[in-house]
Amino acid sequence: MKKVIETGVPINILFSSTIGEKVKKGHPGKLHPWWSRSPIVSSAALLKTALDDATQDNEDHQFHYTPFIQSFKDGKAGRYPSSGFPTVCDPFAGFGGLLIAAQRLGLNIFASDLNPVAVVLNQAAIGIPARFADQYAVNPKATTMLYHGSMGLAEDVAYYGKKLAGKVHAKLKERYPSAGLPETKQEFPVFSWVWVRTMPCPNPACGHEMPLASSFILSKSKGREYWAEPDLADRQLSFLIHHGACPTGKESNKHGSRGAKFICPYCGHITQDEDVVRAGKTGCLSSTLMAVSVETEQGRIFISPDDAQIKAARCEMPEDTPTENISHNARWFSPPRFGITEFAELFTPRQMLLLTTFCTELPAIMKEVQQDALAKGMADDGISLAQKGKGALAYSQAIGVYLSLMISKLTDYQSAYCTWDNRKGNIRSVFNRQALPMAWVYGEGNPFSSPIGNLASILKSEVNAIADLQATSHAEVIQSDALDVQFPKNAILFTELPYYDNVGYAELSNYFYVWLKKCLGNIYPDLFHSDLTPKDEICSIPEHFAGNSDDAIKTYQQKIQELFTRFYASASNKFPSIVFFGYREADRQESFDFLLEGILAAGFIITGMWPMRLSRNEDGKSLVRVAVVFRKRIEEGKVTTRRGFINALKHKLPSMLDVAYTTDMLEEDRDIIGQGMGLQVLAEFQTVINADGTDLSLPDALQLIIQEVKEYEKIHPAEMQMGEE
Repeated sequence: MKKVIETGVPINILFSSTIGEKVKKGHPGKLHPWWSRSPIVSSAALLKTALDDATQDNEDHQFHYTPFIQSFKDGKAGRYPSSGFPTVCDPFAGFGGLLIAAQRLGLNIFASDLNPVAVVLNQAAIGIPARFADQYAVNPKATTMLYHGSMGLAEDVAYYGKKLAGKVHAKLKERYPSAGLPETKQEFPVFSWVWVRTMPCPNPACGHEMPLASSFILSKSKGREYWAEPDLADRQLSFLIHHGACPTGKESNKHGSRGAKFICPYCGHITQDEDVVRAGKTGCLSSTLMAVSVETEQGRIFISPDDAQIKAARCEMPEDTPTENISHNARWFSPPRFGITEFAELFTPRQMLLLTTFCTELPAIMKEVQQDALAKGMADDGISLAQKGKGALAYSQAIGVYLSLMISKLTDYQSAYCTWDNRKGNIRSVFNRQALPMAWVYGEGNPFSSPIGNLASILKSEVNAIADLQATSHAEVIQSDALDVQFPKNAILFTELPYYDNVGYAELSNYFYVWLKKCLGNIYPDLFHSDLTPKDEICSIPEHFAGNSDDAIKTYQQKIQELFTRFYASASNKFPSIVFFGYREADRQESFDFLLEGILAAGFIITGMWPMRLSRNEDGKSLVRVAVVFRKRIEEGKVTTRRGFINALKHKLPSMLDVAYTTDMLEEDRDIIGQGMGLQVLAEFQTVINADGTDLSLPDALQLIIQEVKEYEKIHPAEMQMGEE
């Protein structure tokens, strides 16, 4: 029987939900950073259309899902029984958004990814919560209340996370001293430290240590403007801190907007890119503490660092640091160009001491969790989390997973590559975009104070996210290449296929992998056995193919098509699958039609295509994200001629478009939907034969469908124009 998704989908309602979905309090995205997340609410609504039978008239499909979306957001959406419905599979699970949506609908789910960081995220978001659903908290301060869902997990993570942070603070508190104000000597907590990179001036007649400051402005916040100025009276580089707006011409010593060119404030010499690169590769790039941000009773102020602050920041690099090499791909990592080649070099010595201390103290906390769990009556079965245990050992390791994610997330805010946001005087996280650029001025937040990304805020956001996880159905999470997955029977694909040469997940996630490996290597030894993440994932990134773009695309397309062939035997006979794919409109024929051909070649039929945009297409250049709907062919199709196919389109397509189209759709969205409906008509035929006896090709079929779609739109101009107003 046809499903709603094969007749009509309320795409504008889903789009409004997508752009309105923010990673705010309680969102699973707060568990840990990831670079591209599938929306959860609109994905759940779309999946529901693939599960619900279409009614005969189906006139209400545009309105039926609005109350569902609201009830889903409120955690009150109805759940499907696990029996009689398919297992939802995502072999490119990533952050896990699609499977979180499926699990909240009560469906059994199967998640896999080759990237170990993604696997851990899926364990934390769907695997562990399902295994310990309704589990009571075991910490000594826990109540005897009945715990629902992940509430017990969340309470324990809050308790043991706070305890871990307290132990680390007790060991390192001398490294985070308060600051005394010069006028009153009154002590206040430090909010953050602002650093600037430096190098010896390449002018032989000068040789001063010069700042490489992209900006000397510390804060532009109204009424709290501050800026720093190099103190030229001091041979050793230091800074004067001024209160008030920065004068024109004093904002920076950067020369021009491009490249690493800076003006020496002592002699006026302008460095060139090669000067700074050479300084970095010869170990001559350093950092100087430029200012200290202090939280006073009147608000945040900036002062010059005194000897106590400088001394506290100076400490030896710990021995147990992540020495793995950073990718030299400049698209994602700029630091290697300047001689910064190991992950350990992305952190100040104090930050490295903080992070390694957390890793060192974690096992003792996990042991404490295990003892408390035993005291509360949890099974002493000795079965680990990786072995699918549910006893005290597995539970302590589960809490360890969440605390490890807390530590890993902390690295996003505790790095010498957290750029300084002078608009409000605060630090930015390392990954504001899908790359790690060079940071000339950076902020080091006090993890025990109140800057963005401090320990308390990271732990709180993680706890809120865990508490809101609604994982009650069965979840299987594994690490695997997509082509090696053994899919369960009666399955549907619900996955976001890797886009063309898009995000270097394997390279970028190494930043977190090296820390998760330190924390979780004993819990998931098979997952973290290699130095860095595997790079043989299905992707079209040229750097994985010795820079050969053509080889990358060809191999990528072959593997994606092979995936559909391998999945066919496990595919549900009753329910359609959905794959999302993104492409640029100009590259459509090369980058999208291969996908449709691969689905058809595997033996499936395509029964719909729906535009599922992630952002407004205001410039016409945005990524086109399409949900392709396909299912097994149950009955053998008929054989017809090209003319017979055209007649079928003329006869059936208009009534299908009457249901599928709404008056508020964009023209390009109607075209995509129309092609999907036309492919559903094509699915009625096993073969379409041209006049010369050859089989009708997919590009030719799409061309015929588009002609009929345009003809339909000519006949219904009033309805179409309403969507353009």
